[in-house]
Amino acid sequence: MEKIGFIGLGIMGKPMAKNLMKAGYALTFYARRPEVIEEMEAEGATGVGSPKAVAEATDIVVTIVTADAEVREVVSGPEGVLEGACEGQLVVDMSTISPLTIQEIAGAAAEQGVRVMDAPVSGGDTGAIAGTLTIIAGGEAEDFERCQGIFKAMGKEENIFHVGPVGVGQTVKIINQLIGGINIAAISEGLVLGIRAGADPEVMRQVIGVSSGNSTLFQLRVADFLLKDAFAPGFMLDLMKKDMGIAVDLGKALNVPVPIGAAAYQMYAAASSLGEGQSDFSAVCKAMEHLTGIRIGRSA
Repeated sequence: MEKIGFIGLGIMGKPMAKNLMKAGYALTFYARRPEVIEEMEAEGATGVGSPKAVAEATDIVVTIVTADAEVREVVSGPEGVLEGACEGQLVVDMSTISPLTIQEIAGAAAEQGVRVMDAPVSGGDTGAIAGTLTIIAGGEAEDFERCQGIFKAMGKEENIFHVGPVGVGQTVKIINQLIGGINIAAISEGLVLGIRAGADPEVMRQVIGVSSGNSTLFQLRVADFLLKDAFAPGFMLDLMKKDMGIAVDLGKALNVPVPIGAAAYQMYAAASSLGEGQSDFSAVCKAMEHLTGIRIGRSA
């Protein structure tokens, strides 16, 4: 059984790392927060002082950090993974970042014989805890096969996908985020308009929930978040804003217009500026509420 390194023990990463340990993998990790180091070492993982040291002790290094800059820092920066990696080693980045960034990192890694996969996830912290994440992997087929054991420890087997070469995993994830982000922004806009026009929000929920305006996010977010005015994450709004920004920037880089996504991004930016960045991303509705003075939900 290969030795696994792990970098990024946050809301998603910590339960993912623990599921790898439950599956029998020896885990070496790097973390900055003393309480995380103490918790993981108490469960049998080995803490080391840098991403470089993680690579030196392991065969496969998993990273799941916040954004592009952090991935560059831990993988290709000073004391980063590539400084400690050897030929044939595999880096699996499970963050959500630009496909252009992971392709750049993979190119640098290839110069020293290190393999890279991008394998962003979907399913939130509940999926991370339960080990039922959707995993969207880009990279070589043999690397995907090499990762089957660790992917199955963290994800739901039927929802583990190999979608193409390096970068395509991030592409598919970002398109998922783009569509989902637009969806919630549109739901917020529609509900506010309906309320202004005299419709009851609960009645709209019931009707739309069995009509063509229905969606997975409508079912997951309207009743328990928007109508209750309760926005504990979940998936934080500032992270969705970041992902929407990646999609808009990808469109710019590839000369593909994304006008609806760009408009939705502005709603997330507005909600963040109103102090909702740490709330669930469905709090994008606060931007529409602020613009119109109309409340969708009522707090308990």
